[in-house]
Amino acid sequence: MLTRLILFTVLVCSLSIGFIACSEEVEYDDTTVYLDPPESEPAEVEPVSDSTLQSLGDMKTGDKFGGTLKVAAQASLETLDTSFSGAYVVTTISAHVWERLFERDGGFNAKPQMVSGWEVDDAGTTYTFTLRDGMTFHDGSSVTSGDVIPSLKRMWETTAAGDMLKGQMVEDGWKEIDDHTFSITFQQPMGVVISGMAAPWPLSNIWPERVANTPAQEDYGQENAIGSGPYKVSEWVRGDKLVVERFDAYVPRTDEVGSYLAGAKIAYIDKIEWLEIPSEESKKAALQTGEIDVWDGAGLDFFTEMVDDPNIDVAKYEKHFWTYDFNVTSTGPASNKMIRQALQAATDIEELAASLGPSDLWSLCPSRYRCGTPLASTVGEEYYNEKDVEKAKKMIAESGYAGETFLLMNPNDYATITPMGQVLKPLFEEVGLTVEMPSMDWATLLSRLPDPDWDAITDWWVQWASPDPVADPMLSGTLYFGNFGDDPEVERTKALRLEYAFEPDAAKQLELIGEMQLALYDSAPQVMLAQWASIYPYSKVVKNFDVPVFPVYINAWLDR
Repeated sequence: MLTRLILFTVLVCSLSIGFIACSEEVEYDDTTVYLDPPESEPAEVEPVSDSTLQSLGDMKTGDKFGGTLKVAAQASLETLDTSFSGAYVVTTISAHVWERLFERDGGFNAKPQMVSGWEVDDAGTTYTFTLRDGMTFHDGSSVTSGDVIPSLKRMWETTAAGDMLKGQMVEDGWKEIDDHTFSITFQQPMGVVISGMAAPWPLSNIWPERVANTPAQEDYGQENAIGSGPYKVSEWVRGDKLVVERFDAYVPRTDEVGSYLAGAKIAYIDKIEWLEIPSEESKKAALQTGEIDVWDGAGLDFFTEMVDDPNIDVAKYEKHFWTYDFNVTSTGPASNKMIRQALQAATDIEELAASLGPSDLWSLCPSRYRCGTPLASTVGEEYYNEKDVEKAKKMIAESGYAGETFLLMNPNDYATITPMGQVLKPLFEEVGLTVEMPSMDWATLLSRLPDPDWDAITDWWVQWASPDPVADPMLSGTLYFGNFGDDPEVERTKALRLEYAFEPDAAKQLELIGEMQLALYDSAPQVMLAQWASIYPYSKVVKNFDVPVFPVYINAWLDR
């Protein structure tokens, strides 16, 4: 079994798009990934020299410390609970306030963060983790195993990778050994444990035990926004701004130079403010006049103007894809599979993408796991971008639809999503649906996801959130509070997903991806649209800043 696992692990390393972490380096395109360390050896990180850490900045004179960074938030913020919401704005802000046991570095490799090391028993089934010293929460309490275990249990209720790991554990597989040590035992060896724990979406934050005991699908509340990261929440005015300030008691790692979310995290900037600014034009003006420093997720129509501004740099992340998603368990029309299929058939993806930005920032792609990657598949492409309104009308007529209201939720404050509703609503009406699209901001939309009455939402996804079947929440049935969980097709894809995870043959894995992709086209819980690049214009006073996945301002500084 162990030989089979090692073979599987190497094969997955050659296929995965950033989710799997390993010790043997494999390169393709612009990404390097690593599989889990050998199961028979403890995983310890070798320290680097003090001089290397000092290269981040003069820690004694504080030459790079100080200032307030102001960011125009991409959307309104209703929660910071990553178990309750996987929204982008929740993810990017919470990354500064909380830490995870393992983090992703700039090459998307899994690295130990809150753990000093771990080891695996000879059977390959029990992982024992040791927490690093000196970690405290923002309320002054120490981080212990008693906090970590309930935090992981909570997150594994809502994450795709966690759902798989939880399903492979033995009964009573959690063990708190002491304040700094705990173990997890699985039914059989698994090659995706560490990479699964480092899954970047939703972030598996570690909370104080009392917060972690909140049910996974309930928001723990603004008053419990307590982490152990380099920044702590100091002010939160809903609908206006959220402010974090440096947490002086934070002790960074000293064994690795900071790289994205991993390694030494230095809070050079005193405060970071995420501001809710109502219009894209206002955000642009604020950036150009120096009122803000970063425009998070600018509308794509502003790309050329921002690139041409001599005082502004533009970071890009090119691995997004637009979607609109159905509530399969809706009390409304979306529970009807034929209606979902009809809307999928009617959608003109080029028209929809054109409403969102210039064509040089997006492209068509029928693959679930992004064209141009090792997991790309064309299976089911005949159902992609059909643009067949007449076919859709016929399907609606045959579906038994009797004029019930179809509730489409589309935010009015999200530059890279909002225009979709203006295209989809008239299209849905054209094929015969009675459509209601109430005005709401993104925070309101997120707050309504647990409700049973909505039928579809406009949205986008990123490759790092679902890079392969193991991490894909659509396949696991964990998306949107399990609103796909009762669909028989989900049970089928969950079974295929588990088969994929333990399949040692690379060609068979790709066949399984094709089966899963075809099942998704058939069930149509989500309509895949176009791939696109998000843009992040920022003032040139912001240094050491890039967007390998989503914007993080740890280890960045201000030069003004």
